[in-house]
Amino acid sequence: MIFASNTVGSAASHTVLLMVLLLSVTLLVALISKRLRLPYTLILVVVGLLLGFLPILSEITFNPDIVLFLFLPPLLFEGAWNVDITQIAADWLPIVLLAGPGLLLAVAILATTLHLAIGLPWLLAILLGAIISPTDPVVVLSLLKQLGLPERLCIVVEGESLFNDGVGVAVFGIVLGLLLPSLGMAAVTGNFGHLSGLTITLASLWLLLGGPLLGLVMGWIVARFLLLVDDHLIETTVTFSVAYGAYLLGDTLHTSGLLTVVGAGLVIGSYGRNRQMSQHAQETAQEVWEFIAYLANSLLFLLLGIQIGASHFLDALPGIFWAVLGIIGGRFLMVYLLVPVQNVLARRIARGRTLRFLPKPRPLPANWHPVFVLAGLHGALSLALVLSLPVKFVQRKLLEDIVYGVVLVTLLGQGLALRFLLPYWPIVAEDVP
Repeated sequence: MIFASNTVGSAASHTVLLMVLLLSVTLLVALISKRLRLPYTLILVVVGLLLGFLPILSEITFNPDIVLFLFLPPLLFEGAWNVDITQIAADWLPIVLLAGPGLLLAVAILATTLHLAIGLPWLLAILLGAIISPTDPVVVLSLLKQLGLPERLCIVVEGESLFNDGVGVAVFGIVLGLLLPSLGMAAVTGNFGHLSGLTITLASLWLLLGGPLLGLVMGWIVARFLLLVDDHLIETTVTFSVAYGAYLLGDTLHTSGLLTVVGAGLVIGSYGRNRQMSQHAQETAQEVWEFIAYLANSLLFLLLGIQIGASHFLDALPGIFWAVLGIIGGRFLMVYLLVPVQNVLARRIARGRTLRFLPKPRPLPANWHPVFVLAGLHGALSLALVLSLPVKFVQRKLLEDIVYGVVLVTLLGQGLALRFLLPYWPIVAEDVP
């Protein structure tokens, strides 16, 4: 099921009825959003927020296991499938800096803010930083494309989000594994309490790097297999299976399943699709994945709004205030620190020898910086992570409420700011000299 229901009796028919109701709402919102020229995902959150107050939908809950397995793998695969790996490679430096060191810097700033402002213990503050910091680009990308902004700008925003989701989940697993033993609880994501520093370091590196490597290898193998098949339905089914198979493979081998999905999607989308699949199969797979992404995003953002509306997150207003301040401050700092660093590195590399395996990086225009800052929206992954915490986890309710507030403020606040400010912001389409 896409959501959990507390009803008894004819549970199956009730589930189908609720599913039809939710899909009807998403269709209505899609029609309204076209007239308002707003991303339908933003309106879905608002509608879900209102529906969350209705008693008739109080039985619908945001199931973290369903989100992490049912929704996120195909959404990440579809995003990677539609990104040309050569475009990602052309801007590998800003993407790596923002998704790696940038995310860690954002986690550190947010954790420091929460520790100093509301006295949250360091490990809990870092854990909350790892939960909130990964970005959700769906709303941002739809706006950027709707307003006709440069494709390169969209590629960097999407590339960062594709990889920082996996990095954020890896950091979440590492910190939770360290935290649970200190609370006297059984670890659910890997107990590091009795391990040496070297073992923890190696396990952390495997969490961060193992997923992409597994995904690249799996994607290459599947792409070669597609050479043996000449049936558009079978080829489309293979891509669908890889989206979930890659996640299960990464999770089984105790690395990031999400990064495994991204790696496999990039290879199959850029190499396997263009070189190993027939034109008919490419068109069929593209239509199928477009529908899957639309359906998953629609239900996900609607359920996200319903979950927030049904919660009582206003009880944690001080924590929400400082968390929003910390996440925006961290985003501002990472962009205005790391993007200039990448520009300096790009110019130095350009004057040196040609890189053997990667294209020479290019500087980014300075007036893209505000867009990168506002692009730091947070959504379903943050909710899924905080709701996946053990029920008896210390201060779980406080962490939930803070995440609800941050997600709502960034989605609506920054999302609407992008919509109304971007048309008047001078965007440079070409590279800076």
